[in-house]
Amino acid sequence: MRKFCFALLFVSGIILTSCNNKKASLQFEKDVMYEIYPALIDTLWVNASYHYVPPPPPHIKDTPEYRIRHKKEYKKQFNEDLSHYKKTGFVIDLLLLDKISQVRQNQDELKAHFKDAVLIKNKISDTLEYKIDKGKFDSYKAFHLTYLPRFPRGNDRLYYNELRYQIRGVFSLSRIQFDDEKNYGVLTAGIECGPMCGYGYRIFIKKVKEKWVVDKIEEAWIS
Repeated sequence: MRKFCFALLFVSGIILTSCNNKKASLQFEKDVMYEIYPALIDTLWVNASYHYVPPPPPHIKDTPEYRIRHKKEYKKQFNEDLSHYKKTGFVIDLLLLDKISQVRQNQDELKAHFKDAVLIKNKISDTLEYKIDKGKFDSYKAFHLTYLPRFPRGNDRLYYNELRYQIRGVFSLSRIQFDDEKNYGVLTAGIECGPMCGYGYRIFIKKVKEKWVVDKIEEAWIS
């Protein structure tokens, strides 16, 4: 009986420790998300705005070189626009899912981008979703967010499209996948604008002097 009780206590202790570790890990991840949010949403807005740039006029050949040069010029302009909006108090309206979705597997991309990242192969990521602390996001006044519990469909989609948000579509953010030493991370952001209409980005973040910063954003998918 004593052995049974001891074994039960031992197993319970392991489970409790595991639960506490998961809670601490999730809280750490949330803290990082809220810390990088201002830089993250700035970067997303600048990149997503490019999707609404019209094609070149008929007399200009749409070559890869032209698109690269054109993209750099527009991104510079969008960054200048964002800086101007902040100075004048103009608020940008966006739609955002009210929860952080489960992590996408980007372990290989994380290792490829950060060569010195320490990663355990075949590590199982936490699939838990969590609600956004709206107060944390809303404290950044450059953007006004309308939070949605799900992606709109049918008449709801038409309603939101007619409101003419600057970026047509609903933004969503994934959980962050960290390296084992928690010096680097990667997450994804999607913009869903209707049936067969959506695109996403992969965002790499890193810790610099105990502060988390956005290191790079790249296109990840389009539908």
